[in-house]
Amino acid sequence: MISRRRFLALAAAATTTAAAACSSSDGTSTTDTATGEGGTTAAPSSTAPATVATTAATDATTTLAETTTTVSVGDLATAYSEAGPHPIGVTTLALPTGNLVEVWYPAVEGTTGEVTYDVRDFTPPAIREILTADIPASYTFVGARDADAADGPFPVVLFSHGFTGIRLQSTFLTSHLASWGMIVAAPDHPSRDLPGVLSGTASGDRDESVADLLGALDLVTSESASSTSLLAGRADTAQVIAVGHSAGGGTILGAALDPRVHGYVSLASGVLLDGGDATASTVE
Repeated sequence: MISRRRFLALAAAATTTAAAACSSSDGTSTTDTATGEGGTTAAPSSTAPATVATTAATDATTTLAETTTTVSVGDLATAYSEAGPHPIGVTTLALPTGNLVEVWYPAVEGTTGEVTYDVRDFTPPAIREILTADIPASYTFVGARDADAADGPFPVVLFSHGFTGIRLQSTFLTSHLASWGMIVAAPDHPSRDLPGVLSGTASGDRDESVADLLGALDLVTSESASSTSLLAGRADTAQVIAVGHSAGGGTILGAALDPRVHGYVSLASGVLLDGGDATASTVE
């Protein structure tokens, strides 16, 4: 079983590495074509480090000490720049509210294939009808839908998308984390997602998005406890962190107040830009 300290360090390194890989070489942020979100939720610049925080001071202090005294941040990030040893599985679940949750997980050895999604499928019908230009709006990753899961248990990562985002917006990151032995659950946030914003139904309520994220944790926990589930016995819910991008970086601050969440990585959220040190790691 992966230790909590190693999990926090690995998740932070893999997250920031994958995010930095989507930034341009001159340090300016670029946008994943498949997100369709423009600058609002573009991957963060490689020159703007993610904020890494934990809710357990002892574990966090030890982790930070290890990553700064035993190995450089650059070496740690490089170690996880390539895909991990696990094939990737992905499945779609639903919260009691009806919100869909995408779950990436380590699949059994030998799993192959590709999974593709098109952002246009997440727009209201009236918008979709006018999106007829021959412009790429799809994203493909190596993996298989509803593949058998590898033997666990695996730590859990909760992912919160940005404003006008979708649960699949950061598949480059969520699938990467799954390849390194993590179960990643990303719910849609109707209060700010692409369909809600385009249809005028988005409320912008952060409490709703926090409830979505913690509901995703409840869902993964329930699936892991069910003997008939694809994820039966696979989730280590004693090791949970939250990752959020842009508006999602704010959502996870609320989710991190839940004692089940042991740490978070906030990407391009701007939550420390009110006088705080945006380059410093924060330990609570």
